[in-house]
Amino acid sequence: MKKTLFLILISFSFFHSSAQVDRRIGTGQYSNGNQNKEVDMVETTVENLKEKLALDGFQEAVVRNLIKDNQAKSKVIIETTSLSNIEKRAQLEELGEKFNTEVKKILSPEQIKKYDKLIAKNKR
Repeated sequence: MKKTLFLILISFSFFHSSAQVDRRIGTGQYSNGNQNKEVDMVETTVENLKEKLALDGFQEAVVRNLIKDNQAKSKVIIETTSLSNIEKRAQLEELGEKFNTEVKKILSPEQIKKYDKLIAKNKR
């Protein structure tokens, strides 16, 4: 009887400890590693426009500065508490139109056509 009780106790402790080990093994497989990466929206947008519009170095630099400026102004509008959401939206749309106008100033006629198509596609 003592041998049986001893074997049951040993086997129970073995199974209990192996269950603990198994929990630690699989902890990393469920974590999402992409959450730690910050995406730079300015660089992503510039690279996208560079690819789609075949921007040269000068155009790329100007677009990067315009995007940074637009992003800063948008942040100010969004964080303003004195404006209603409708007013914020109107100001953001106006800011977007100004941005598009400034971008088109540095593009060739062929690039403007492509840019207009991109804008139309994004508005849908």
